[in-house]
Amino acid sequence: MPTARLSSISTSSFRAPLAALAAATERVRAGTLSREDAHHLFDELLGQAAAAPEHGLNNFLAALARAPPSAACSDGPGLAIALFNRMSRGAGARVVWPTLCTYSILMDCCCRARRPELVVAFFGRLLRLGLRLDIISSSNLLKGLCQAKRSNEALDMLLHRMPELDCAPDVFSFNIVINGCFKEGEVDKACNLLHEMPQLGVQPDVVTYTSIINALSKSGAMDKAEVVLRQMVDQGIGPNIRTYTSLIHGYSASGQWKAAARVFKEMVSLGVLPNVVTWNSFMDSLCKHRRTKEARDIFDSMAAKGQKPDIVSYSIMLNGYAKEGYFDDMTDLFNSMLQNGIVPNHHVFNILINAYAKRGLMDEAMHMFKVMRQQGVNPNVVSYQVIMDSLCKMGRMDAALDKFNQMVNQGVSPDKAVYRCLVLGSCSHGDFVKAKELISEAVNRGLCSNSVFFYSVINDLCKEGKVKEAQDMFHFIVGIGQRPDVIMYTSLMDGYCLVGKVEEALRVLDAMKSAGLQPTAVTYAILLNGYCKIGRIADGLSLFKEMSLSGVKPTTIMYNIILDGLFRSGRTVSAKEKFCMMSESGIPVGIDTYNIVLSGLCKNNCTGEAIELFKKLRAMNVKIDVITLNIMISAMFKTRRIEEAKDLFATISAIGLVPSVVTYSLMMTNFIKEGLLAEADDMFLAVEKANCAPNSRLLNHVVRVLLEKGAVVKGANYLAKLDAKQMSLDVSTISLIVSLFSGEGKLREHVKLLPVKYQPPENSG
Repeated sequence: MPTARLSSISTSSFRAPLAALAAATERVRAGTLSREDAHHLFDELLGQAAAAPEHGLNNFLAALARAPPSAACSDGPGLAIALFNRMSRGAGARVVWPTLCTYSILMDCCCRARRPELVVAFFGRLLRLGLRLDIISSSNLLKGLCQAKRSNEALDMLLHRMPELDCAPDVFSFNIVINGCFKEGEVDKACNLLHEMPQLGVQPDVVTYTSIINALSKSGAMDKAEVVLRQMVDQGIGPNIRTYTSLIHGYSASGQWKAAARVFKEMVSLGVLPNVVTWNSFMDSLCKHRRTKEARDIFDSMAAKGQKPDIVSYSIMLNGYAKEGYFDDMTDLFNSMLQNGIVPNHHVFNILINAYAKRGLMDEAMHMFKVMRQQGVNPNVVSYQVIMDSLCKMGRMDAALDKFNQMVNQGVSPDKAVYRCLVLGSCSHGDFVKAKELISEAVNRGLCSNSVFFYSVINDLCKEGKVKEAQDMFHFIVGIGQRPDVIMYTSLMDGYCLVGKVEEALRVLDAMKSAGLQPTAVTYAILLNGYCKIGRIADGLSLFKEMSLSGVKPTTIMYNIILDGLFRSGRTVSAKEKFCMMSESGIPVGIDTYNIVLSGLCKNNCTGEAIELFKKLRAMNVKIDVITLNIMISAMFKTRRIEEAKDLFATISAIGLVPSVVTYSLMMTNFIKEGLLAEADDMFLAVEKANCAPNSRLLNHVVRVLLEKGAVVKGANYLAKLDAKQMSLDVSTISLIVSLFSGEGKLREHVKLLPVKYQPPENSG
């Protein structure tokens, strides 16, 4: 049938090859020309005595180059290359004489077909024929080189070869190479090229600047991205929607939601209308910072601004509600999604299933399976895995295995994650026979081609303190023919170190070496941590020295472990010497290291030195985090510098960070100790307004400090808050209440001020 249809276009009209090519070109654009049809057309074309019309041929090849995959032809660019190869051989060479335009089209085809090596080949053929290079063909060559990750050659072509061939590069050429550099991680090279452009007589355009901003934002270099934005505006080039979306996404990914909000407002104020991608990036940032109410306001305003929320918008909001436990809002939004004609996909359903399952609401989670099928979506392996994982964690192993069998019967193949959760569930509940049976089954299915699967089993057992069982599982894995790697040995060592059995960990190290495996920096870091945790600092320092002599270079993590151990053992002088050695040896010093040093100095009564170091970090523009500020807030309260502590608290929001529960706990408890009870209450209100749910630890701590201060009424109020949030008292809080309010306790006269359930029983004698 395809051949018959083609004949009606070509055979009867082949006295006019141009008309035949034109008709075939239209069929390419309509998506109805098959590979067989195209080859039949060329059979007839190449059988003609007359040369094929250049214009018609180029149009036909260009249409193939841009043709999207269709039922008739899945690869238009690849077909164009194959047809040209026919033309360049035998009789084809007599009737077809390719031009520069033909070669430019073919090079474009090669880029679209992801065949960059052919781009260079066609370019070489073009030069051998003596055809004059133009900007289109040279740009296609640059694309091909960058696609092949040969950005250095592309850069040489751009800056040297093109001018030599009398083809001056334009801004489009520079943009291609800049993007190529970014894809190979050559950020500095791309930025340098941006600065060189004006000197070479080419002015960057909005695409150039946006490419740079996008790449810097993706790498988290937001300060540099802002500098480029200012340069762009200073040059009179207005940022577009993609520019702003890149910045919003960058700030969102790096946790700076306030900065993302600032950029969003700036964009709207300048009349740049956000598209659905921009809205989604901003909502995602808000949801990740537990600000779903603000995200919902954005969601609801989309329609008013002419943008209809898409399935990604709904997914972001549903996930935000799920993580915050707003199940009613989640359900209402899901129903609204259905009413608005948005068909939910696997991702949406899996968000809902996961939300219910994580809360132990298994009936609701299972109901979503029924809703899925009603919507024409069959549960996939992720849907089943989420259910099984929750059942395993609840100890309902029989139900989890029933669900596993149901999944297999439904034709859904289990993957590594499914077996992992069942194995870990079986181990956690002591059924090691079943765990080993499942591991053997996974191995037989070919799902354990590397050690990652086994590592997770050993690691989870170790984290639960079941090192003996982990060792037994290790021997079983070896027994079924699997060869442990460094990661598995190291994980087992970590397990022994976690339970304080460093000598056993060293025996595992010896076994690893006997197996021909060399310890890595991570291996030594685990052993160092093991020594430091049990107070054997001298042994840790000896291992550190031995490691250096064996050729393993110390890392930042290793120095952090040693510094923390030295400060914890009160060896402040040695810790400061080690810190200086670290800095002088060129080991990267990050904020984690500075936090260890600041905290260590404060805990060892060197608060003044900590404050001086903090001032130095601020002067050096070191990027601090909320942990740094928590340490320094505590230091300020310790030295009775209350106003400075308040200023540091204000700094947290000012620099785009979010106070943690620890921050609020520090502020409240220290306000209480200073007698500033009203300010402590205000701080608690700030916690709730900030969507930072106060946890049991915070409330228990506040209750203890209030009662120790003698503020019984206030303490009773916070006990009531614990009740309202269905939280229980810590052992230390119960002990304090008993000691203060019973027998000879100093507050026994005020016992009636406590809620009845917390009043200690009166002594009967």
